[in-house]
Amino acid sequence: MAALPVTIALKKIKCRIETDEVGSDEPYVLVTAVDLTNPLLPNAEVTLYGPWGGVDAGDTCTTQPLQPGVNPSDFPFLVWRRNAWGPSGSAKAIPNPANAILLVSMMEHDDGKASAARELAKAAVVGALAASAGMTRAQRVSKLIADINGALAIPTGAPNFDDRVGSTREVPLSASLLNVAAGPKTKTLTIVGDGGKYDVTFVVTKG
Repeated sequence: MAALPVTIALKKIKCRIETDEVGSDEPYVLVTAVDLTNPLLPNAEVTLYGPWGGVDAGDTCTTQPLQPGVNPSDFPFLVWRRNAWGPSGSAKAIPNPANAILLVSMMEHDDGKASAARELAKAAVVGALAASAGMTRAQRVSKLIADINGALAIPTGAPNFDDRVGSTREVPLSASLLNVAAGPKTKTLTIVGDGGKYDVTFVVTKG
């Protein structure tokens, strides 16, 4: 059976433990998706979710599914469930999970700019992919993680910089997870860092 086109998006985050920052957390998440089908000319994008404000231990923050006819820019106070996989946000099949890389980075928002952090991460991804051409997949993933972490350490505002919550991590993709013929599937990772602990849940849906 041919692989079905899929979308992959952040569904929710759950705060298990707040970070060491003063007051409630204001987390945001950056998801990097890389299509290695053509290893010499990989496609890559970085999708921003959040920030969410006033997050305390025990809180769950969800993304809102996009509705037909609704312009997300009309509701800037909502965090939309944007597709992180595929060109221009459209669904795309993943016949071989080894040709797809999905990375997640979490940040605690203070005086920085989340959109600027996304741009820094995107530039790091483009540079890392160019520098890692010819390397193995594992080496490329390591290079991407190191360069994204480095980019997210660059201040995007002052005096209180945004802090990374733990390290950028790969979201494991498997044939079982991507087989959504019978319905959507979810994958949850736990991110620990900056004194905090968060569960991050993705949803894979048939396009």
